[in-house]
Amino acid sequence: MTNTANKILITGGSGFIGSALVSKLSRNKNNEIHVLDIEEPKINLDAKYEKMDIRSHKIQKYLQKVNPNKIIHLAAQASVAISSKDPILDNDVNVGGSLNILKSATELNLSQFVFFSTGGAIYGEEVGKKFNEDNIVNPQSPYGISKSSFENYLNYYSSKFNLPSVIIRPSNVFGPGQNPFGEAGVVSIFGKKMLDNEPVTIFGTGDEYRDYIFIDDVVDFIEKIIGNNITGTYNLCSGQKTKTIEIFGLLKKIIDYQHEPIMSNSREGDIFGIELDNSKASKISNWKPKTKLLEGLNKTISHLKNENIYK
Repeated sequence: MTNTANKILITGGSGFIGSALVSKLSRNKNNEIHVLDIEEPKINLDAKYEKMDIRSHKIQKYLQKVNPNKIIHLAAQASVAISSKDPILDNDVNVGGSLNILKSATELNLSQFVFFSTGGAIYGEEVGKKFNEDNIVNPQSPYGISKSSFENYLNYYSSKFNLPSVIIRPSNVFGPGQNPFGEAGVVSIFGKKMLDNEPVTIFGTGDEYRDYIFIDDVVDFIEKIIGNNITGTYNLCSGQKTKTIEIFGLLKKIIDYQHEPIMSNSREGDIFGIELDNSKASKISNWKPKTKLLEGLNKTISHLKNENIYK
């Protein structure tokens, strides 16, 4: 990290990835962290918190008051399943709300606007192909469409207003702190149900595959791009594919869960598989994912055992 003072606004900073980012970035005393979210922080964050929806008409006034030099935009409707059930809500938050932030941000003197898009839902699917950032996007769900749409808006405004921007396309992020009661986050959802000795449902055949990246590796990359004012579009992933049934089997062994999964039909919007190429992210910042899948799963289960954050 450089020694330059940063006033960083993190939208969605009370969420899973946001909380981890705030925790890490606030350790650097050169950073002043502000959090904008509709949810109260789940942990004691060293940040200035504002409860506000990104769609609020008060956003412009708030941004001018805080006057950050960097914005990390995480706030979103983050479920593919919910987006398929309610595409109007998904678009309202992920496009309308994001535009509300971005349009006001162009009036600031920002050194970076960092947007968390999606790697898992933006490219479509082609079994056997590892997608890189130059591949044409082909989203298969309203969620992927909304993320892709805002990427286009961000590229437009970035060019028009000379706004340095970063687009992060993460794969399936997992780790301690992820909500086990949500629509997304298979590791925490499976883990919590197994710990409670409840039935676990797999949607599809179990052979569906994803790229799972540990939360600490995501935070490490963001810290690097913040510290070095890096711009561009980056896949953020482990580079390894893992089947859903393999996730189930590893968690079953860690927890000593005694039951087999309940198999159900795939949900609307879910793709069969996605593999991502992270070489661009690795080259630009000397970054590489350090946490192996099994290590990450063990840390996640340990956290679920010891914490009662969501009860």
